[in-house]
Amino acid sequence: MNKVVKKVIGTLGTGALIAGIIIGANANDKKEAVKVNKVDPELKEWHFDGATNPSNNDPTNAEQYSEGKSSTCPGLAQTACNLNAPETSPNSGVIDLNYMVPGTGQSVQQRIQSAIASSTPNETVESFRAN
Repeated sequence: MNKVVKKVIGTLGTGALIAGIIIGANANDKKEAVKVNKVDPELKEWHFDGATNPSNNDPTNAEQYSEGKSSTCPGLAQTACNLNAPETSPNSGVIDLNYMVPGTGQSVQQRIQSAIASSTPNETVESFRAN
């Protein structure tokens, strides 16, 4: 009788172990991967107005930009004129110079400085004007 009880307990234990493995495997299969879709902010057109006093012009100062495109960019590559960048927050009306431009490893501010230094437009700076 003792051997029969041990076999029954052994069989039930093994069955419970197998059932646990199956249930665990099924539970793991049913978990769906959580995908985080990072949405890049909307790029807007901005133009560099500069300061009231031209000697204080600073293309790295967000307050010196206005939303929209300027048609008065003569093409002299002294400073930025028209560019594409997001706002700091929706409807803030302030350009986000710290936004990291995808695929460049640089911020909008760095892309502006790079374009001015090389006198060459890039994915951020579309055109130039005289300082």
